[in-house]
Amino acid sequence: MSIDMLTLPPNPGSSQPLLSLYAKHYHEFLYTQPQSLLFYEFYGTEEPITFIPTGCMDLLIEELSATGRFFVPDATYKNISCTSGSRYFGIRFSSGVLPSRHFSTEYFAYGVLKFSSFQDRISWFLTNYQPEKHAMPLSAPVHYMLEQIFLTNGAISIHELAKSLNYSERQIHRLFLGHMGLNPKHYSRIIRFQAAIIQMLQAPKKNNAKLIKYLGYSDQAHFQREFKEFTGMTPRQFINLFQPPL
Repeated sequence: MSIDMLTLPPNPGSSQPLLSLYAKHYHEFLYTQPQSLLFYEFYGTEEPITFIPTGCMDLLIEELSATGRFFVPDATYKNISCTSGSRYFGIRFSSGVLPSRHFSTEYFAYGVLKFSSFQDRISWFLTNYQPEKHAMPLSAPVHYMLEQIFLTNGAISIHELAKSLNYSERQIHRLFLGHMGLNPKHYSRIIRFQAAIIQMLQAPKKNNAKLIKYLGYSDQAHFQREFKEFTGMTPRQFINLFQPPL
């Protein structure tokens, strides 16, 4: 697999805004050449931190326990319990990049934690991470589907994907599910939701009506239902978190 062929890199903080909002001392660095990786760091708090679906795989390494764990492109939000005061180092991979059997979380956790500075940890990971070895091969059809879903903000239908690839809808579903662990329709919903998140954060006072229509939600209720499924809160509750206090 050539990681630079992927067209859906991990977004900076806006793709996981509740983490960057609530975690202590959060900061990040987006590395783009020759591979797209988002590195981030924060300190745990007593309160759980909400991870929302991004369509990307994350590796999170905890300093105190010297352990690493993967977060898959989940179908809904999850609350993550962190050790208060412990330092965490995270890597968000491009969408479609999943670990192969050669990826050892123990090896990368211990390797990263040999260094204390954020930049030194990034440098060690980039030196030792080999996409061709440590990531599962990505077939051309799955790459094409990921690209088209991303380019259309999740608006492309399974029928359109099947027609453009000259595959049956059943084949499309099987191929995508086999690699991503999610069916293409649910993944498309995540990408559409992420597009909504980014636009809401860029223009928090903007009326949602145009956004809902542009992203293909059938109505306000549809948008509210999906948003709550992916965040655990309504769009208004979410955006109010990012408003400056009166």
